[in-house]
Amino acid sequence: MAQHAGGCPPRPPTGCVIDSAEEDEGRWARLSGVAPPASKLSVQTGTMNLQEWRRLLQEDPEQAEHRISALGGDPEHLHTLARTLLQDSDPGLRAWACRILAEVRDAEGLSLLLHALEDSEPEVRAAAAWALGIHPVVEQGDSVISALQRRLEDQPWVAWVAAEALARYGEAALEALIDSLHHPHPQVRILAARALARIASPRSIPALMAALEDPSLLVHHFAETGLDRLSEAQWVWLR
Repeated sequence: MAQHAGGCPPRPPTGCVIDSAEEDEGRWARLSGVAPPASKLSVQTGTMNLQEWRRLLQEDPEQAEHRISALGGDPEHLHTLARTLLQDSDPGLRAWACRILAEVRDAEGLSLLLHALEDSEPEVRAAAAWALGIHPVVEQGDSVISALQRRLEDQPWVAWVAAEALARYGEAALEALIDSLHHPHPQVRILAARALARIASPRSIPALMAALEDPSLLVHHFAETGLDRLSEAQWVWLR
């Protein structure tokens, strides 16, 4: 099955992350309107109604990927399909809607993903966080970063994906991640420290130094890792 940006499979499975641990890369809206009639859903490679899309997404993910890619230049169609799937009772199809929206980089797509980030099902929340990390929208980063930061308190595998997405926002996410180092829940602090280590910004040095005193051994580990990376980067620069 084809891989997408950040090493995540086309349809984010349970526990999907954006990068491997070793790589160094760095609700304000509600769904509006009524879903269009299924007969208006079509693709460049042939007409498909909503039921055909549902069957394809559920039974042949690889072929679905090809169809979605074929719609890459048609954001209006992608919005229509994603809005429809986001109203489906099947969380797997709502997760597919997030995958589809990863192809779109505009305000409407972002709004739909932020809505999905508050879905009742963890599979959908994780898929939305994954999609938000594929193409970071720095211009509207504050809203996205704040929404992703809240997901650090979510179920562990959802929180993991959210932290990976935050790391991809780089310097723009530093303030939120540093703030999360003071959270009472160790999971949040661990993921924040790991993301800061991934970003490796000199601006995070004081926070990482303070995190060395954290009672969690994992927070200590990731803080130390981040400081080591910063030291190595400075050494390379000096050479």
